[in-house]
Amino acid sequence: MDALIDALLAWVAGNSDYDTTAMPHPAVVELSPQELTLEFYNGIASLMPEDGVDERLNALFAVTDGPNGTIYILDAATIEGAAHYDDPHQNPLWREILLHELVHHAQAQSGATAHWECRRFGEMEAYTLGGRYLKQKRIDDPMPNRMFWAHAYSTC
Repeated sequence: MDALIDALLAWVAGNSDYDTTAMPHPAVVELSPQELTLEFYNGIASLMPEDGVDERLNALFAVTDGPNGTIYILDAATIEGAAHYDDPHQNPLWREILLHELVHHAQAQSGATAHWECRRFGEMEAYTLGGRYLKQKRIDDPMPNRMFWAHAYSTC
C-alpha cells in the first residue's frame, strides 16, 4: 500500500500546488459498505439509513484519527470492475477513490484547510483532480455529472 500511496501522492503533486515529497502517509482502512456507513454516522446514528448502508459513501478522510489521519475506504474488492484485476487494488476506479481522499490529506497536511471557513471547500479540488486522473488513465468516469456534484458537495 505504501508504494501505491507514494505514487498517488506524486500524481497529486504533479497535478496541483501541493508539495507531497515528505508528506507522511495516512492510515488506510478498508471497510465493507456497512462498516463505512457506521464510521461515517458515528455519533449521529439517528441519521443513519434504516438499512445500514449509505450508497453514496465510497470513503472518508478523518484528519484526527491516528497520527497522520486515516482514510476509511470501501474494500477494493467491492468496487465495480474489481473482478477484472488479479489484485482489486489495481482497479483505477478504486484508486481514484483513494486519490480523492489523498487530496484531502494533502489539503490538511499543507495547512490549506486552516484558512477555510468550511471544510467542504476542499471537495471541488478533490473531485476535479479525481476526474483528471480517470481521464489521464483513459477510464470512463462513473460520475458523468462530476462537476455538478463537485459544486454541490463543496457548497457550505
